[in-house]
Amino acid sequence: MARDRTDFRAAPRFTGRRVIAIAALAAAAVTLAVSPVLRSAGGGAAGAQTVPVAPSTTASQPSAGSRPGGQYITLDKPVLPIPAPKSKLPFAQYREMHANCKPVKQAADDPLVFPGLVGAAHLHTFVGNTAPTAFSTPASLTKNGSSSCEDRQDTASYWFPTLLQNGKPVPNTTVTFYYKSGVTDYRTVRPFPAGFRMLVGDMRTPNAAAFGGEWDCGKPGGTTKEIPTSCPKGNVLIVRYMAPSCWDGKHLDTPDHKSHMAYPVKGVCPAGHPVAVPMLQSKVAYRLTGGVTKGLTYSSGASFSFHYDFMNGWQQARLEQLVKHCINGGRQCNGYGVDEHKP
Repeated sequence: MARDRTDFRAAPRFTGRRVIAIAALAAAAVTLAVSPVLRSAGGGAAGAQTVPVAPSTTASQPSAGSRPGGQYITLDKPVLPIPAPKSKLPFAQYREMHANCKPVKQAADDPLVFPGLVGAAHLHTFVGNTAPTAFSTPASLTKNGSSSCEDRQDTASYWFPTLLQNGKPVPNTTVTFYYKSGVTDYRTVRPFPAGFRMLVGDMRTPNAAAFGGEWDCGKPGGTTKEIPTSCPKGNVLIVRYMAPSCWDGKHLDTPDHKSHMAYPVKGVCPAGHPVAVPMLQSKVAYRLTGGVTKGLTYSSGASFSFHYDFMNGWQQARLEQLVKHCINGGRQCNGYGVDEHKP
């Protein structure tokens, strides 16, 4: 960064308190000059601002994957996994519930990565809670706003980068977040704890081959790692992404918003993340004009930069009821928590 050049030969002499004052001002100027421009997981510039530390966080050592605003939020008492029942696991073709929601707003905010910094991120589309802001927390979501989901007690917030076509936002149809069992024994899945949050995927994914999600045009079997070159006229464009579903049982969040979670291995949670929680899977659908996909890009970058954030603002008693009835009960519940074939 270029520095201002001052001809000290022509400068008047100062002594005592004036020298101290000038030195303090100079130090402040240097501090502002070297303050970094923050960027979210979505890449939006935040300016030279200090990220507020969330209450009830604990001190941590920054890691390579840390993001601005990230802190360890640690439970006073760890949560243990549910022991697998000794009885034979009943066959269940489905063990899931659906959160069918409509978009509520688009904003360059990210209350997970840039808490309290308005306009610091790339453009996001928010669904679920109807009053999310850059200042939202899981606790505030339970008190503020209602829900754009079929189950009005789903006041959680879900958000993802906005899809653009030639620079203009592409409208979404209904957005679904499936809550499934990612482990073989669906009876051992616990609900997300109150205060839980996580980031799924990464805008810094280097290429389509490394993308953890998939695209399709609303037809079975035709998935791709990139946006299809076109979709049949009248079809929607869909991106899906499965989240990890094994929790460490200790942290409601970590500096990178990811390390407290892991994927199951062969249907079982690994030792370091032993607690099974619902496996979120996004199904984000877009309405295209004539099936044309040319000119599509995310506010976060290429198609493989898709990711999403989840902040548990559910009315917790309702979430616990649904996980027990739908997931632990081996049902396929619709957006209202009902399995018509297995009441």
